[in-house]
Amino acid sequence: MKLSLGDITQISADAIVNAANTKLQHGGGVAAAIVRAGGEIIQEEGDDTGWCDIGKAVVTGAGKLPAKCVIHVPTIDYTTGKKANLTDIKKGVLAALEIAKNTGCKSVAFPLLGAGVVGLPINEVANAMKEAADSTPEIDSILVVRSQQDYDFVKNHF
Repeated sequence: MKLSLGDITQISADAIVNAANTKLQHGGGVAAAIVRAGGEIIQEEGDDTGWCDIGKAVVTGAGKLPAKCVIHVPTIDYTTGKKANLTDIKKGVLAALEIAKNTGCKSVAFPLLGAGVVGLPINEVANAMKEAADSTPEIDSILVVRSQQDYDFVKNHF
């Protein structure tokens, strides 16, 4: 897994991963940024799908984003408020990579899944994600970190 500093909605990758909720309602954080950049079609396709469990992943189109698709990995349960743990994050990364393989994507950009609203420690999230991604070397996985401070922190703990 490579590390990149920047905006995930602008990254050059076949797929970008969204830190979603189980109901696929993209109202805040990375999810809202993806819909703002890619267009409401992403939310509409999420509405059509309706639900995805924590530890799994689903795919939608990417609208106006430079990627071919958006892979949604829920990190919080919309109805109960249950939050993903590190095992769930690993399962979600692996599920996203499986979708990438099945849809012909060669590169996938990930945000720090679970390090925002869910509150998991950034270094633990990054290491769990790297471990999962490194088990699928045929996919070019990129961890995209938005702030310089978080980038430096992750780089030192990777």
